[in-house]
Amino acid sequence: MRNRGRISHGRAALSAIAIFVYFAVFTAWLPSYVLRTALSSAPKNVADLVTVGIWGATLLAGLWGLRKAQEEGWI
Repeated sequence: MRNRGRISHGRAALSAIAIFVYFAVFTAWLPSYVLRTALSSAPKNVADLVTVGIWGATLLAGLWGLRKAQEEGWI
């Protein structure tokens, strides 16, 4: 486990930006993009199910990543 001391303002800002970009891209943009392109001709129920699956998987991955980063002292 890393030192739990204070982090600089610059590092805090970069961490916040990285976290925001991850969640914006992978939980908002990516499912929407997949729905508009690859699933545009799929039945609505299938498209909805796949889109929610992508959203849920990326959300869980992000939350898991945040927890691991906190555990390691990166954030």
